[in-house]
Amino acid sequence: MWIPSPQQAAFQDKAWNTTSSIVLIAVAGAGKTTTILRTVERMRGSSIILAFNRKIADEIKEKLQKAGVDWKKAEATTVHSIGLRNYKKAVPGVKTVKDKVANITSDWIESNKISPELAGHAAVVCQLVSLAKQSGIGIEGQGHIDDTSIWEDIVEHFDLFDSEELVKKAEDLIDLAIKVLKESNADRELVDFDDMIYLPLLYRIRFWQYDNVWIDEAQDTNTVRRLLARCLMKPRTGRLFAVGDPHQAIYGFTGADNDSLDIIKREFDAVEMPLTVTYRCPKAVVKMARAWVNHIEAHPDAPEGSVTLESFESILQKQQLLDGEAAILCRNTRPLVTAAFALIRAKVPCRIEGREIGEQLKKLATRWKSISNIPALDDKLEEWLEKEKAKWLPKKKMAKLQESEDKVETLRVIMDACREAKLHKVSDVVAYIDNIFADNVTGILTLSTIHKSKGREWKRVYWLDRFNTCPSKHASLAWEMEQEKHLQYVAATRSMGELIDLLPPMPKQKAVNDNKKRSEKAA
Repeated sequence: MWIPSPQQAAFQDKAWNTTSSIVLIAVAGAGKTTTILRTVERMRGSSIILAFNRKIADEIKEKLQKAGVDWKKAEATTVHSIGLRNYKKAVPGVKTVKDKVANITSDWIESNKISPELAGHAAVVCQLVSLAKQSGIGIEGQGHIDDTSIWEDIVEHFDLFDSEELVKKAEDLIDLAIKVLKESNADRELVDFDDMIYLPLLYRIRFWQYDNVWIDEAQDTNTVRRLLARCLMKPRTGRLFAVGDPHQAIYGFTGADNDSLDIIKREFDAVEMPLTVTYRCPKAVVKMARAWVNHIEAHPDAPEGSVTLESFESILQKQQLLDGEAAILCRNTRPLVTAAFALIRAKVPCRIEGREIGEQLKKLATRWKSISNIPALDDKLEEWLEKEKAKWLPKKKMAKLQESEDKVETLRVIMDACREAKLHKVSDVVAYIDNIFADNVTGILTLSTIHKSKGREWKRVYWLDRFNTCPSKHASLAWEMEQEKHLQYVAATRSMGELIDLLPPMPKQKAVNDNKKRSEKAA
């Protein structure tokens, strides 16, 4: 039988016996999902729980069913799913498409509707349009689509026009983005991922409404997510319950607002309540986590746990601990790939979480259609990286440079593994990428970036190369530096028992020689 803590009981009392909306600030491992479910069971009226992704929504659905909660009383879904469901009722014949905006720009380039001077910047225009949809431009109360000052604010916040060339063309690029957004909005039956939330709000469709709207991971919301939540609330009597942790806001680069919970408190006149006790982390881990969040508390009955430092070579001697109950986390991808190949050579089963990361690597590896072998690809990558350095270094856009360096270094690790296996084709590189990148890995050792580890937990967490990668030396904007602190807090609090600072694998002599050759070639 579940016995709520004093803080959980206070929240339930407020939820059951008052009419106010509530922002519940829950530290990592505070049992927020259990708190939500146990509270929803006895709420008056209907409830909808908006989960951050489909996997979490499905898990909550299953738990509601096991608890005997009828779906008419409480259902769980994602914000995009509920938006699309309501939109389809209003607009028959809706079809979903991945690259709606990119297809528009491509068609315009082919038909010469976009000048050659702007065509080369189509990608940044697409990104700007996506962020504009997430900001709700054109929706009633959110500013007119033709108001260029709103677009300029988005560009400045996300540092989109990060070169002198883009700055010079800013007015034309924003004008193009406005036209693309209008064209996108005109096709109501074709819907991309952003449109699932944006178009129902833009065209003011009627939503099925609920007495209680719950937002899980509310720290990662943006304007349109919050607007949709309000549309789901019954007028006058509807209540909002936003559950999250401002110190776990790590998705600002995707368009989420870094101060989402503060915005929700203000816009929904919500009361703030705390959950400060973690049921996941042992005392030693909590002590470390207080470097970033000083109010997190260990449960009195929590085990002591441990925070230690080990070399990669030493953990290979304890292979029985490198199992499905353990994970290796890192800020960047390249160290994970290096570690994965070292583990594979030691016959330790493992996979890297993040299929989309693999897709990005494959795209870079295959961008030169005339290149079919690894030596030629290595040369092309060297040339490409030099161009990236020449592009970003003078402008001090270090985050862009880090992303490029990480991709090239990751591919080089994979190419070295191919050479060891006497494989020499670009197609072999692609096959290797498919083999080591996957999502929702179970039963074997997981390797994951910190971003991908959000919402998960393991008995043993190996934090790989922390001292060289955290915080990122390339973070420059204020919100980027703040989210780097959040990433470290997230990494530490994935552990339910042991947290091990893991030194990276010692480089093999072949890799050392290859790097030396590259340095000599560059000189």
